[in-house]
Amino acid sequence: MNEDLILDIMSCCPATEISKFRILNKACNKRSYEFYFINHHLHKTNSALGYFIQGHKKCRRPGFVVFGAEEEAPEKPRISLDFLPSRDAKIEACDAHHGFLLCVDDRFKGGRRIPDYIVCKPTTKQYRIIPNPKTRFFTIAIGLMVVQSNPFRYKIVRVSEPQPWERRKTSEGFCNLNCEVFDSDTYAWKRLDDLELPSGEFFRRSEKPESLYGFLHWLTGENNVIQFCMQTETWSFFPLPEDVIGDGSSLDLVSYEGKLAVLSPNSNSNSRGGYELWVLDNSSRKSWANVKDVQFTDFEDKYAKPLWFLSNDVILVAGFARLGLYNTNSNKFQYLHKTTQECLPYYLPRDVCFPFYSNFERICLNEDHIGRSKTKQKKIENC
Repeated sequence: MNEDLILDIMSCCPATEISKFRILNKACNKRSYEFYFINHHLHKTNSALGYFIQGHKKCRRPGFVVFGAEEEAPEKPRISLDFLPSRDAKIEACDAHHGFLLCVDDRFKGGRRIPDYIVCKPTTKQYRIIPNPKTRFFTIAIGLMVVQSNPFRYKIVRVSEPQPWERRKTSEGFCNLNCEVFDSDTYAWKRLDDLELPSGEFFRRSEKPESLYGFLHWLTGENNVIQFCMQTETWSFFPLPEDVIGDGSSLDLVSYEGKLAVLSPNSNSNSRGGYELWVLDNSSRKSWANVKDVQFTDFEDKYAKPLWFLSNDVILVAGFARLGLYNTNSNKFQYLHKTTQECLPYYLPRDVCFPFYSNFERICLNEDHIGRSKTKQKKIENC
């Protein structure tokens, strides 16, 4: 079949279904990650692509930055979190491929600070308040993944710090952390076996996981990747490539062409602003390959740093009170609209940015599809 015809068919499919077509042709697979195709897809489908930017000031809702075709489609509903029951809810986790968020609202109830955990789909303004995990434990890491589209099913994994009297260290030097999983099928949190981390190992502060292959991935303080399998609900570790071992604070996990990748400053670069992109091999899941060198040449900003690969040729870059798109083919940088810039903090770390790619189709959050839960739950109506 003609390559252009395959791409045209793919551009009419929902974002969640495109991955099924990418295995048909290697060239089509690569071209489907180009910004031209993504923008074409937005034009032909009822989809939104952008980023939620979470402000640092209290009572300020996260703002939404729109990319591509959506900027030219004012007739589509404005995307925001104004429909949530509280103005103080903050985004804690996101499944970027399905446009599904987990927000947490800390509020005082009866003299105690008790949070509300809220899952929502902003494009359809649907939400539901779910049961709380063990909130007496301090959250260290949290992640969300949609594991099934029809019927809709999602899971949340939460890692937390044990109470002082519950901490232990094994003879091998491993330290324990609490681990809980929420499954929308059972509508309940489940306590798993403790996660044991090697001595000196830790989750990086405010690290957000990358969701790929049915796993959630975090970068650790000792330059390893820790992953959680949503199917088996188990943990595993693997190292980064030896060539990027260095200051862990300067490394970031990203998604590139549907693969897990690590973005590292290029120590061999002759000028400021150079980065290397190392991609994990999909078949063996053991070897890394240096596939791309990124060199920012079109602007002067010592604070500039890549945040997200919007496509394989366009990168979202944050600088000092600036946010824009950098094209790696033309080496051109385009600032976003001024009205967008006004909502940004002066410094924009990765942990306040949540990528978002979603359609406008409603999902079912108000009933148990398979009838497992017989407990009467109050149904939260859609706004």
